[in-house]
Parts: sequence; C-alpha cells; structure tokens
Amino acid sequence: MTGHRRGAFRMVSTALALAAALSLTACGSSNDDATPVQLTAKAGPAGTTFWDITDQPPADAEPGEIYWAQPRSDAPAGAQGWNVVYVSEIRPGVKAYVSGEIYAPVGSSDSPRDLVLWNHETTGLADNCAPSRRSLGAGEESRVPGIEALLAQGNVVAMSDYPGQGLPGPAYYMVGDVNARASMDMLRAVRTLPELNTSNRYVEYGWSQGGGTTMHVESVARGYAPELEGMGAGLVAPAVRIRDLTLNSMKGPENAGYVIATLPGIKAANPDLRYADFLNPNAMEMLPVLADGCFDMWTAAQPLRDYYKPEAMEPGAPWSNAMAEADDFRPAGTMPFTIYQGAEDITTPVELTARERTALCKAGSAVEYNEYPGLDHESVVARGAEGFPTWAADRFAGKPAPSNCPA
Repeated sequence: MTGHRRGAFRMVSTALALAAALSLTACGSSNDDATPVQLTAKAGPAGTTFWDITDQPPADAEPGEIYWAQPRSDAPAGAQGWNVVYVSEIRPGVKAYVSGEIYAPVGSSDSPRDLVLWNHETTGLADNCAPSRRSLGAGEESRVPGIEALLAQGNVVAMSDYPGQGLPGPAYYMVGDVNARASMDMLRAVRTLPELNTSNRYVEYGWSQGGGTTMHVESVARGYAPELEGMGAGLVAPAVRIRDLTLNSMKGPENAGYVIATLPGIKAANPDLRYADFLNPNAMEMLPVLADGCFDMWTAAQPLRDYYKPEAMEPGAPWSNAMAEADDFRPAGTMPFTIYQGAEDITTPVELTARERTALCKAGSAVEYNEYPGLDHESVVARGAEGFPTWAADRFAGKPAPSNCPA
C-alpha cells in the first residue's frame, strides 16, 4: 500500500547498482555499443500530452494492442526505456486504455528474452502520481527494486500503471482483479513488439499493493492469458485482502490515509457506494486531497480522530461487502513464490502475510518465506531488491524452487 516517503526507494546499495550496470554492459549483444532498438509501435507525442487520452478502445481492439509509445530518457546504463499506452480488458467485456513502461537491454538479441513484470505499490490516485509520469531513479533511489540486476540478466522488464492511474478515469486502487488483468495485458503489449524478441516466460513481483496485484495475477493468469508461462512470483510486504487491511488500518491514526485512499478505488468498482456511509464529516474534507496530491493524504489524515463510521465495516454493510468481493479469490498453485516480510510492519502485519503464505502452500505452490526482525513496511524493500533477481534467474534456469512451507 505504501510508498509515500522518499526513503522508501533506497533499495539497493550503490555498489550493487554499479555492479549490475557493469554486468549489463558486458552481456554480449546487449551492451551500450549496440544499436538502440527502434520500436515499430506508433510514436506518441512528447511531454505530458502523451497521457491525455479520453478515447475508448474500439470494440475489436485486442488486449495488449499498443496505442502509441514514447521513449524514456532515464533507463539504466546499457538499457532503453519507453512509456506505452495499450489496451486492457480490465473486466470481462470492458476494455480501457492503460499506461505503462517497458525497459530492455540496448540492442537486439538472437535468443528470446524472458519477461519480468513489476507490480507497483501505492503511488497516490491522481493521474500525475502514476509511475510512468515520474523518474525511474537509479541504484538505491530506483522506484523499481533490483531493476538494474534484472536487466543485466538480459530480461525485459515491464510494468503497468494500472487502470485510471496515469490516464483519465477512475483508479481501481486495491481492486486486485482489475489491476492484475492490466498487468497481464502489459506483458501482451511487450510481446507485440517483434524488435524486443521476447519469450512467453515471465516472473512477477510487487511491493505492498503490488504484492496483492501479484497474487491476483497468479490466480487469473492461466484463465486470462494462457499463452504466457509464469515461472515464479515475489511478494514484498504484500497488501492482499483489502477488508482485513482496512480493519487493521482503522486501529490507529497512522494509517488513516490508507483507509481514506482505499475508498475511491473500491467505489470505482462499485459506483453506488457512498463516501458518507463510511466517513464522518471531518474525514470527508480529506477526499479533495486525492484529486491533486500524490502522497499528501497520509500526512493530512494523521491528525484525524473518529474519522469513520464503525458500522460501515460490519458484515453485510455495503462497503464491507464490496471489499469482501474484491478479496474473493484463491491462489491457483501455478508457480512458486518468495516472500519478503518485515517483522515490524504495521501496514501489512506479519499475521496477514502469514495467512497468505498458508493459502499459497495449500494451493500447491513452493513458498520461500523470509521474515526480517527490525524491518518495517518500507525498509524490507531493500531485501527484496537484493534477493529477488537471483531467485528469478534460478526460476528461468529451471532450478527447483526453495520452500519452507509448514509440514
């Protein structure tokens, strides 16, 4: 869910980032002496007008079809990057344009490159908060943990902004199924670009909200995108079941901003819901902050007391039912998982992550659970940045996945 403090993105050491960059520039045809790839996709406009799209996809548009693309200037050394707008079937029979990003090693590759899907954390709901509208950052300041190492392995790294984040329209914050379909269609978009020469194999990972998206992807992947082969998934402090996460956040003022920010996402999927049925008047005044700010909500909401109506989360109440519906999914047991969890996390507590671990194990997945004393929701991201690239490389190499599922 989180991601509102700059320090959250101090993910890998400068030494690790430099080593990854040097490795990338030494990878055969994927080096900074190679000829940069020119995408065959339609070129979009420069600047922020790239995201000013109010059209809807035509009825015959295919999920993953690219509307247009725009080069980025902040790709890691030895890599190229692009923003893209593509078609996603965000719900059965409902298509929308969604924005996202693609990063690939410079130059062509004689053998197909495997795919890495990053599912992002909470960024704020305003369009200008979307990841593709912000700098990628580098090394310990990158907003995509471990991206230098993943590119150094020769992979193509892709990520979706999710529907309504970046482009006009409601953002489906914490509606996992909608965001998962958009993420799968991002992979489809990459595969429409022959010049990137990608395989159908992918690993995925995500932090906080993105961890929930990652679990939803695993749940729907075989039914929604059977042409793609999921090799493994990583969860970093995953925010998965929004009803229980909301009840947890309502215990104190520290997470009041999460509660308030969650409501527009749930309402996007359930337009008949009323904010006034959940929030007291003092909290209703916080809603406009969502329209313009990115992370302002967390600071603005912390002084609030008695900001919600307890009856809104009682079983059978409209808001409670809507959140339970968003949570109504099960792991499919189709791929192994690795989990990075801080023991001091109060946003996605250990007990909630442990429950997801149990569900994954029962579904038949090999699950490697890593818990770190003294780390919280943000500081644990560095462990994911350090560990996931090697774990992902082992999955692509066909090595048995480690597991410490309870007997």
